[in-house]
Amino acid sequence: MNQDRISTHQLGALLWAGLMAPAAELLPAATLPLAGRAAWLSGLMALPVVLLIGWALTRLDLRRGGLAGAVCRGLGPWAGKGVLLLYIIWGELLLSLRLRLCAQRLLTTGERDGSLWFFLPVAALLVLWMARGKLSAFARAGEVFLTVLLTAAGAVLFLSLPQTKGEHLLPLWWGDLPNAAKAALPVLGVLGYGVFTGFLLEDLEESRSGQNRWILWSAVGCCLLGLSQAVVIGNFGPTLAQQLDSPFFALAKSVGVEGAFQRVESMVAAVWTFADLALMGLLAIAIWRAAAGVTPKVRQKPVVTAAVLIAAVLGIAAFPDSISAEKAGSEMVLWGNLIAGAGIPMLVLLIGSLRGKEWR
Repeated sequence: MNQDRISTHQLGALLWAGLMAPAAELLPAATLPLAGRAAWLSGLMALPVVLLIGWALTRLDLRRGGLAGAVCRGLGPWAGKGVLLLYIIWGELLLSLRLRLCAQRLLTTGERDGSLWFFLPVAALLVLWMARGKLSAFARAGEVFLTVLLTAAGAVLFLSLPQTKGEHLLPLWWGDLPNAAKAALPVLGVLGYGVFTGFLLEDLEESRSGQNRWILWSAVGCCLLGLSQAVVIGNFGPTLAQQLDSPFFALAKSVGVEGAFQRVESMVAAVWTFADLALMGLLAIAIWRAAAGVTPKVRQKPVVTAAVLIAAVLGIAAFPDSISAEKAGSEMVLWGNLIAGAGIPMLVLLIGSLRGKEWR
């Protein structure tokens, strides 16, 4: 479909840059009710499931037409197109929610005066600018975004280490492990956004050297999610961290460098716009690829434009206030991502195997 190729490293950077937006908003607030002080283990508990799902996706041979092609091969053309329509609808809902949450974060950054009606269209225009262009350019931007985001996150976590209290994290007993395993579900819900990268895998460069690099990306990413949760819980304690809306950004409010800057939350919140843009651009392009699986003649720019404009309207209509948006992001989205990111690919692999489908 497209000669605009990207590398495995670029796709991984783009994905993890985007995942840092929901991760910062939801973890460990979503894992603490399930595991208490053991919630910081949830990232490690999620890793085996992530590797299993990754193995299933590799079995689908997504380099041949991406996830859209695999779904149609496994389920048949008509059922496959029906599932792709579900992915389009779900991607549109996620895009509208991310636009709403991004605009809300920009609105509250530094507690300045502003209007949601200004920030949401601005965010939508930025997404349009990135997603309508070449995928390779967007992927290179994703590498820059990830570098900036990791630097900011690393600074916040490093400056918070002196205030981390071991008694908030330990001791742990064998009985805590089942609860930590349950807490992996919200982590998997956050990582479920990653299924939309499957629609872009047909654009990877023809190189065998990076075929298994996703394993390293998954392992490092899950470990970093565990580390960040440990620092947050170690600073606030399990009870307080559970009550915070966005624990990581609350952590940023508590750090500073004497003689340089006392509060960094405004800068961190502004930097996190890069994560929102990476994830929203990824969703917009994935919606186009899913639409192309249903109707091959559709073109990138019209579909991306329509997807972003519809999402902008839905972002205000479906989520009229920040409470409804945050509730949707912490409940409905996590379960929906589990179905879209794990349930459907596994089902496609199972049905395709029963039909005697040769994936390779």
